[in-house]
Amino acid sequence: MSIVIKAILVFAAGMLLAVGANAQQANSSATQTANLNLADAIELSFINGGGGTVNLGFNTASELINGKESMMQDIRVRSNRKFKVAVSSSTANFTYSGTSIVNNIIPVSTGLKVMVTANNTGGYMTLSALLGWLGVNFGNSTTILTACDPGGNQTFTVKYKATPGILAAPGTYTTEVIFTATQM
Repeated sequence: MSIVIKAILVFAAGMLLAVGANAQQANSSATQTANLNLADAIELSFINGGGGTVNLGFNTASELINGKESMMQDIRVRSNRKFKVAVSSSTANFTYSGTSIVNNIIPVSTGLKVMVTANNTGGYMTLSALLGWLGVNFGNSTTILTACDPGGNQTFTVKYKATPGILAAPGTYTTEVIFTATQM
């Protein structure tokens, strides 16, 4: 009887060794380098329903002489580097649409002004912007914000003031106001 017991013990010990040998997992690995090649990136856009056309209606002599202000225009810049913001006009004079052949020229630099009313860019308003209303110029942009921080939600707010003058002929006067964000 002792011989049978020894054979069972030897068989059971062999099975445990075989199970232990199969429990080891084989593995292998490989590595790969992932490069991110980032370019300078900047984007400027109107937000909160801004952009499009700003219409200012003039109905009285007082409005023509004293001017009229627009609603606030919210603008966002997204940049991965510090930046500055400038403003200019697409034309030296407003483009006129109407029936008059006299008094239909309004220089943009005297007829349209812009003011920064809020600055959440982490940058600084330039001295000219701090002084209040700035004339919008053609061909010579005016820097209004500088040393602005990089980020995905750098915002500022502007409004316009138009003063066509009492001699301006009735009609529609148009120009494009161009805001330019430039990385520093």
